[in-house]
Amino acid sequence: MITMLFGEVRVTALASTPVLVLREAEGPRELAVWVSAGGAAAVLSGLEAESVDHPSTHDLLLEVLSSQSALIESVEVLAVRDGVYTAQITVNSMTIPCRVSDGVALALRSGAPILAAETLLAEHGLARFPSADSHGETDEVEQFREFLANVRADDFDERAP
Repeated sequence: MITMLFGEVRVTALASTPVLVLREAEGPRELAVWVSAGGAAAVLSGLEAESVDHPSTHDLLLEVLSSQSALIESVEVLAVRDGVYTAQITVNSMTIPCRVSDGVALALRSGAPILAAETLLAEHGLARFPSADSHGETDEVEQFREFLANVRADDFDERAP
């Protein structure tokens, strides 16, 4: 398994569907995962301080787990099946299937590592290109940004023509 970091949540110009970007911690690859608006909001709220007055469902789940001395050990992004990413959370050595957005939202709140299968990165990872210098971007970076701005969920659906 490869350690991943939260990159960003982006809404493309052509589609209003958010894209969750996970970046390889020690490498050039990224995963672009289509998520719902609610999933994107849950991920982004995990970057903010917890609201004591209005805890999210994810905050509540962490409190319940903590009350039972349960610990989220990791979140693993495993594969793509029928155009949908699959993931699982490991809690006290037990694995539980989850949506990628829920897993990342919980990982951001708990500090658990986000991992991705090497085979998944090999097949679906996109190369992240560093800038040529601090004053401008390379053509590859611009091409990648253009790709993210124009990509559609159907592009990842194997059933699409």
